[in-house]
Amino acid sequence: MSELALFLVRIGFVAVLWIFVLSLLSVIRADLYGRRVISRLAKQSAPQLASAAPVAELAIEDEDSFEPTHIQMLTGRTAGNKLELGDKKEVIIGRSPSSDLVISDEFASNMHAKLVSVGEEWVLQDLNSTNGTFLDGKRVGTPVTMTPGATIRIGTTTFDLR
Repeated sequence: MSELALFLVRIGFVAVLWIFVLSLLSVIRADLYGRRVISRLAKQSAPQLASAAPVAELAIEDEDSFEPTHIQMLTGRTAGNKLELGDKKEVIIGRSPSSDLVISDEFASNMHAKLVSVGEEWVLQDLNSTNGTFLDGKRVGTPVTMTPGATIRIGTTTFDLR
């Protein structure tokens, strides 16, 4: 092999190695900072919400707004139970006793998912759980906005906001 060909192979190998390293760094960065997106979004919009005009002045009809008061367990070991939301802005869902909504399901992670109130909407976010979180039968990959009547499934447990 000529020296020029060997030199080009070396340069190509170094270029491919750097592309691999940079893609690895971007994946690590996404893993480290990906979970905090919803909390950061809620903190950024909090000052706007505090200074927002009352609902009556915005002319929003009651049928357009979705203001749940509790989470109702539909199936699973805790079927029939409910968690009052009150003034909570964030609800952690999982098997851990420190979770706001404790699910006794072997398919649920300790910190499985969270519901965050952003403005007048509730957003569901999966916390990189092993078995996934499903909203109306579709796996949640990115944070999604809850709609009235939407059913959340974690393992064999289903529940909804009411």
